[in-house]
Amino acid sequence: MAEANPQTNNNRRRKHPPTFGSTVPTITKRGITTGIGEDIASVAVDDREDCPMCKKFGSGPCGDIFKRWLNCTDKHPGKDANGEPLHLTHCSELAEKLAKCLDTHADYYTSKDNEEAIKQQEKSQSQETDTLKAAWGDFVSEMEDGIKANTFTTSPFPDECIPSMQFKPSSKTGAAIFAPDVNGASIITAYIIDDNDNVLAAGSKEDMDMGNFGCVLQFDVLDESMKSATCRAIYDSDDTNVTIFTRTMLVPK
Repeated sequence: MAEANPQTNNNRRRKHPPTFGSTVPTITKRGITTGIGEDIASVAVDDREDCPMCKKFGSGPCGDIFKRWLNCTDKHPGKDANGEPLHLTHCSELAEKLAKCLDTHADYYTSKDNEEAIKQQEKSQSQETDTLKAAWGDFVSEMEDGIKANTFTTSPFPDECIPSMQFKPSSKTGAAIFAPDVNGASIITAYIIDDNDNVLAAGSKEDMDMGNFGCVLQFDVLDESMKSATCRAIYDSDDTNVTIFTRTMLVPK
């Protein structure tokens, strides 16, 4: 079957900006860190909303070889000097093994049982998202309490790193783009809340890093009554005092 040949279905997958990242920071007496404690959840290789193949072939008898092939293609993007996709030369052995496996187990990947397995996987991913959202909610609540108690200080973003906030009223979504580094300090974490202090999005640098695009968070505009969104970002510092950069923007109607 043509669908079972990974070389003819290599739609490039791009990293999707997170709404709730998998690395929840810890607040300590020395500041805020993502290096203490375990992550609440890890992002699996087949947890890609823009990759239907990952959901279909990332489990079952060919799941392991599929993930190995997928990781190989991600490590070798682009083309060589002759215009040949790099993954075709670097990952050809894995592609052949995957194609053979998918051919051998074609019945499994077209069966109703596999469709049910995919549904169960999507359900599990939804539960992980709920867990992450709750964990980030606890972190943001602790941060906001610290701000109100003057434990943490907020200040406007420096001119050189004012984040871009974009809203799409038609789809009721938005995105915030942060500078990864400012004056030698790297971003640790960022989050977005609405005018009722609901957490719209949150992530650590590990989650948000989109390479040349900067650090990106996406979020939903929860309802029509939402008037504004506030983003806060914490950058590392040798100073033990935590300074939180903040910006509020009105939601266009």
